[in-house]
Amino acid sequence: MKSILYGLICLLLLVPAANAQDKTASGLPPGSTPPASIDAKQSGTNGNGLPKPATDLQPATYHYQVTIEMGGQKMAMTVTTAITDGGNSWTVVNTMETPQGTATDSTAIAKSSLTLQKRSLKQGPVDIEMDYAGDKAAGKMSMNGQDQPIAADMGGPLFGDAAGGDQSIASLPLAVGYSTTFRNFDIQAQKVKLQKLNVPGIETVTVPAGKFEAFRVDITSGDGGADTKTLWVAKDSRKVVKVSAVAAAMNGAVITEELTE
Repeated sequence: MKSILYGLICLLLLVPAANAQDKTASGLPPGSTPPASIDAKQSGTNGNGLPKPATDLQPATYHYQVTIEMGGQKMAMTVTTAITDGGNSWTVVNTMETPQGTATDSTAIAKSSLTLQKRSLKQGPVDIEMDYAGDKAAGKMSMNGQDQPIAADMGGPLFGDAAGGDQSIASLPLAVGYSTTFRNFDIQAQKVKLQKLNVPGIETVTVPAGKFEAFRVDITSGDGGADTKTLWVAKDSRKVVKVSAVAAAMNGAVITEELTE
C-alpha cells in the first residue's frame, strides 16, 4: 500500500495529465472557460485581486512529520521547508524524504508581494521547470529524456502555492473573520484553481514542537473543486504548526503535517 500511496503523490505533484498534449495553446482543455477573475473589492485583496501580506517571509528552516491516510492505511514521511534570501526573491525548498527516495519542490517567491515566480519539481526521472510572469505560466516537464511543454493563461499572479505557499499564507493579516481569494496553478491539469480562505477562529493545537494558540485558516475551492485544506498558524510567531488536507484526486486521502522543530 505504501508504494501505491507514494505513486499517487508523485502523480499529483510531479506528473501532468497524460492527455496534456490535447490542451489548447492557452493551456486549457478544449471547450473549457478561461480562469475566473478575482473580485478586487473583496476583503483582504489589493487593487489587482491579490491578498496583501502584512509581513514578509524571513529566512528559516522548518521540519514537519507527515502522515497520509487512505483506505485504512497510513504512510509516514518527513518534510523540511528551508527559506533563504535569494536577492530579489525568496528561495524556498521543500525536501520530502520518503521510503522511495527524496523529492524536492523549489520556488522563487517575490519579496513583499509573495507572488510565485518560479517552480522546480524533481523526483527520480521526473523534472518540471515552470516560470510564472504576469498572466502566463510556461515551462516543461522532462521524464526519461522526453520533454513536454506546459503553457497556460492564469488570469493573474499566483499566491500561496507550492513550496513556501503555507508560509506566505501565514504572512497575511490573519484575524478572526478575515477572508480573501487567490490563485494556485494545478500542474497536473494545467489550469488555475481559485482558492477561498477564511479564518473562523482561534484554536489550541498540540504538535511535536509544542502547544500553540493558533489561527485556524480554512481553504476551500473557489471553482467547485472538492479539495480542502486547513492551516493552524501560531498567533505569536506566525509559524505554520499544523496542516490538514483532503485530496479528492487521491480518493479522499487525508494528509496531515505537524511541526516537529
